[in-house]
Amino acid sequence: MDKAPLRQQTIQALAQLPAEQRQQASQQLYRQLFARPEWQAAQVVATTLSSAIELDTAPIIAAARAAQKTVVVPQTLPHRQMAFRVLTAATTVVTTKFGIREPQDNLILNPRALDLIVVPGLKFAASGERLGFGGGYYDRYLPRTTGFKVALALPAQQAATPSWPVEDFDVRLDAVLNSVNA
Repeated sequence: MDKAPLRQQTIQALAQLPAEQRQQASQQLYRQLFARPEWQAAQVVATTLSSAIELDTAPIIAAARAAQKTVVVPQTLPHRQMAFRVLTAATTVVTTKFGIREPQDNLILNPRALDLIVVPGLKFAASGERLGFGGGYYDRYLPRTTGFKVALALPAQQAATPSWPVEDFDVRLDAVLNSVNA
């Protein structure tokens, strides 16, 4: 299937996911993430400031802070690049024209400083392939990192195998956590 219609179908399915099912699946995914040795060993955790259709990342940020981990979130830059900035209570966060919340200040960390990256996307195959939102930001950024790359897939985001074209530049994730098998 072409990527554009699959993206739209997945966005629609995520928007229609019943609140109770979303909550149960999210809790399963958080428990799996926090139990992973990569999470426990990580000193620097990268995630996003989630949008309404995505898995809520606020519990991930709160758990990382409670464990004294440094939390970093992405800021988009010109030429479809991005940087991860340290997120603190003092960080200035703005909503972009695309509706994405991003930090505007604070320290930018080197990509190699990220220990664990919670990678966003729309669809995730069990073998690590990812269908993103279409901007290519993560496919440009992830090859520069050495951190453990993990996705947390809500039911509407899970695929046994990719049903979309996988390109040479698509970065395979180290793990896809699946709420169905939790």
